[in-house]
Formats: sequence, C-alpha cells, structure tokens
Amino acid sequence: MEIIPVIDLMGGIVVHAKAGRRAFYQPIDSVLTAATDLLTVVADILAFFPFKTIYIADLDVISGKKIDMTLYKACLAQFPDTVFWLDTGICVQSDWARFPSSDRLVMVLGSENLQALPLLSDIDSCVLSLDFKQSQFLGDKAILQQVERWPDRVIVMNLDRVGIDLGPDFALISEIQSRKPLVQVIAAGGVRDNDDLVLLGQAGVQQVLIASALHQGKFTREMLKQY
Repeated sequence: MEIIPVIDLMGGIVVHAKAGRRAFYQPIDSVLTAATDLLTVVADILAFFPFKTIYIADLDVISGKKIDMTLYKACLAQFPDTVFWLDTGICVQSDWARFPSSDRLVMVLGSENLQALPLLSDIDSCVLSLDFKQSQFLGDKAILQQVERWPDRVIVMNLDRVGIDLGPDFALISEIQSRKPLVQVIAAGGVRDNDDLVLLGQAGVQQVLIASALHQGKFTREMLKQY
C-alpha cells in the first residue's frame, strides 16, 4: 500500500481541510512543519519521510481563480524524485492542456467539476476522483454510470469524513469496487491510524490519501516504512 500525503492550498497557503467546509478552513497546524507556504511544507513532509507521491488540491483554482503555474513548475524542479497529483477543478480539455507535460505531474479529475466526460477515456494518465458529500454524489451522474470511461485509478472521496477522525467509508469503497471490480481504488477521507490502514489493505485498497493523521503525528517513520 502506498501512503500519499494530501496538501490543500487556499488563499495562497496550506490549510487544514475539514468535512469539505471550505469557508471554515484554517492554516495548517502540523507536527511536521511550522510553515504554511507550499514549497516549504512539501520539503518538510519529504524530510520526515520520502513519500513517492504528494497530492495537492488547489482550492483557489477549483473555485475559479487563476492558477500560479510557476508554483507547480517549482515543485517539479525542486523535488525531482516526487510525483505530484494535482487537483485544480478541471472541467474541459482546455483546462488540461495548459499544464506542462511531465510524467511526474498527474492530473486529478474531480467529479464535482468535470463537465467533459470524454476526458476520462481520452487521457489515460489521469486519476478520477469520485466525490461524495452527505451521501450524495457530487457531479454528473453519468460519471458513476459510465464505468467504461473510468481510468485505471479512482479516488473514493467522502468529504464528510475529511479531517474529523470518523474512519474510512468502507461501505462506499465496496460499492465503487463492485461497479468496476478491476479498478484500482484510492481511499480518501477519515483515515485515523495504522489500524485503518490494515483494514483498507484487507479491503483491497492499494493507495491511501492522508492529511490530518500525518500532521497530528499519528504515523511514525517506522510505521510508514511498512508501506
């Protein structure tokens, strides 16, 4: 299983995401870093443990603001051994086309924003995020129905569980696995501790997105080495 740290960027700083209520997000408070700027936070996370992949959700761009492309070019340049998954609320092909081509920059297509469904099958290197809140799917219901369009990797994101220690949504994960049994499910939202990771592994999950539990110090280097 691969552990993927999540960084939420809003107002130009790294914030603590909680239950998808963006209006209430606060600057991150972490045992791993005293910083709130993206590049320093990434450096401090990687100094703690050499994660292969880091997920960045740019909430400013998702909400319609202009992207700071130099920031992500700097990420690629300063951290040459790291793959970055980037969620910027891509809606259509032109949103995708503006990003530099790199095998270390993987775009996340969030169901909440996606408008051009053909992107799912036309771009093999993407990751699809199936977003849920209050038991409701966020986005075009056709995304859930047209499983043949899904890429090989799918994030199962329950926003209600982000940052509030409720544990992973195993029922939702199982439901998505049943829709397309061979899909590689990536769990997101609610992971509290190593026990949750063990259960996710038993459920066939190969990658997990984690933020709060890492920043709260619930995972040591020794624990992470298991994965």
